[in-house]
Amino acid sequence: MGDQRVSRPELIIQHTGQVFPLRAQTVTLGSQDDNLIVLADPQVSPHHATIAWQPETGAYVLRDLGSAMGTYVNEVRTRTPQMLRHSDVIRMGNTVMEVRLPLPPSATSGGPLPLAPDLQESEAPTRSPLLVGIVVALLAGITIVCVILLAVLLLTGGKGTPDVIIQSPAAGAQIATGSEILLQATASGAKDIILLEMSVDGTLVGISSDPVGTSSLVVRKQWLFTAPGEHEISATAHTAGGKASRPASVKVTVVSGAGSTPTATATAQATGSPTPTLTVTPTYTSTPMPTLSPPQIEYFRANPDTIHAGECATLQWGTVTNAVEASIDPGIGGVGTPGARRVCPQGTTTFVLTATGPGGRSQASVTVTVLAGLPDLIVDAIDFVPNPPVAGQENEVRITVRNVGVGPAGGFNWQWLAGSDAVFDGRIDGMAAGESTVVRVSWIPQQAYTQLSTEIAVDTNNEVSESDEDNNRRVAVVQVVEVPPQPQTVTLRSEWAIDGYWLNDGGGSTVEEILVGNGAPVDPVAELVARGFMSFDLSGILAGSTIQSVELRFYQQEVRGDPYGKLGNLVLDHVYFGAILDASAYDTPVLDSAALAKQTSPNAWYVFSDPTFAAWVQSDLRAGRPRHQLRLQFSQETDGDGLEDWITIEPGGDVLGSPNSPQLIVTYLP
Repeated sequence: MGDQRVSRPELIIQHTGQVFPLRAQTVTLGSQDDNLIVLADPQVSPHHATIAWQPETGAYVLRDLGSAMGTYVNEVRTRTPQMLRHSDVIRMGNTVMEVRLPLPPSATSGGPLPLAPDLQESEAPTRSPLLVGIVVALLAGITIVCVILLAVLLLTGGKGTPDVIIQSPAAGAQIATGSEILLQATASGAKDIILLEMSVDGTLVGISSDPVGTSSLVVRKQWLFTAPGEHEISATAHTAGGKASRPASVKVTVVSGAGSTPTATATAQATGSPTPTLTVTPTYTSTPMPTLSPPQIEYFRANPDTIHAGECATLQWGTVTNAVEASIDPGIGGVGTPGARRVCPQGTTTFVLTATGPGGRSQASVTVTVLAGLPDLIVDAIDFVPNPPVAGQENEVRITVRNVGVGPAGGFNWQWLAGSDAVFDGRIDGMAAGESTVVRVSWIPQQAYTQLSTEIAVDTNNEVSESDEDNNRRVAVVQVVEVPPQPQTVTLRSEWAIDGYWLNDGGGSTVEEILVGNGAPVDPVAELVARGFMSFDLSGILAGSTIQSVELRFYQQEVRGDPYGKLGNLVLDHVYFGAILDASAYDTPVLDSAALAKQTSPNAWYVFSDPTFAAWVQSDLRAGRPRHQLRLQFSQETDGDGLEDWITIEPGGDVLGSPNSPQLIVTYLP
């Protein structure tokens, strides 16, 4: 990119070199074909943004229309209307555009920017007759010079003025309301044609451009007439040398019912008069429409096209012609062509490539056949209740068996050996891929042990053919005590350094109150959303402990607006984001989730005690997670009214020693 000034405002698509002029009319950009500039980019929203001229500021203004991927100016996301300057770089999805503006007439003196090309006006002040005479003489001299220059250009082979022909529709055609037709115009007759514009009733609807200049340009636009009456289609071409063609135009009539051209026939009627009367009988003949070729898909295949469950294949497709977009279903979406994509379907899947263009739609499909895979049986966990077990009394042993393979397993035996103390066995009838089951054993140890080595084995008779035959056993060393352990209760206060909130616009804080809810709009269609986070340190609880109960308490300081009326209940998510609270926590995966009852009063405690929370803490200990971490959000996070509806919760580590920081009261058997 350089600081190359131009004679008129324009927008340049970097990867194609296409040039689009900027005018007083608002320019719409998006992937849907009703935009003035259509971007064939799967990352671009159907109606992504607009560029509009503002006479009061003398500048073009870019406005994002609530696009999914955002609009960036010089790689900074714009959330409010953005005034454009020369050489600004705009990015929408994967499409990059450069803004080029003419040098203002008073650039060195800080004067205002020039008006848009079709807004420039001038007033003719009253002149004296003498001055008019002088001007007429000067114009006559200029005219003679222009004639001489024109002759020179003709003799030296100038590039010429383009001619424009409207090929579709035909002049005088009648078109039925609601019928989609093709508008098409061609420009030729000059060597440096850079732009061809098409309008309907004076409104620009289509553009074709070549930044270098060419001897022929074609513009096409599918158009739907909805209003009956006469309509005018016009087209104008421009050259790099600043020449413009005479506007070409045709008029058509839009009528209700079948599109047609009526004809009249004369018939003589016997009325006693020698003069025949004229009877008009409408007859309708269809106006032939030019046709475009449908998209052509070079090939679409899978390599390999047959896999086992858990394996992957590669989809491959060739060049697609006569198309403006291509997409693959299920689950892939918009793609460029040619291309390839690795897929790992869980079952036999048919993938369909759909290409859409001015001439219609074409499809190609390929089926990836998925054969059943093999199972893989493992011992996932051994838990003792109580832990440690007590000699001479009944203890429960919970053995979790999981099929981590991609195929189902038939029936198989299992066995648990408690050293020389006891032997237990049983049978599981079968397990689906990914399924787990818990078998329970009632065990009365004969004596106390400082360390007792126990072993659990599955598929002891080798009945199941597995992908891994060497992971069917697990050893667990356990202490058996004489006296049963006593429950212990500990109150954990949340960690101030990683309590806080995070926003959907990337902002957040770990030094302010925990914020949950929504706020003012961040752009014309989206609201600001806040999610809150709490973290509790579990390092003081032994990893093998049995969690008996958990009570969660947090203090609601403020209620602003009507969050519980508009956004519903609070939702508590069990998550894990680690030792640092940053933007990634906003969408970190949910381990478990529960809806909480409403507490609509400010300066009030939320208090919850439920076996669900005890299971969450137990799963953290079992997985070796050093913290129990929670995320708060409302069940419906936006309401679209642009008003603030939120609550604040007091975080941990209050500098004044407030007792209102979040608490996790845990009772467990060590």
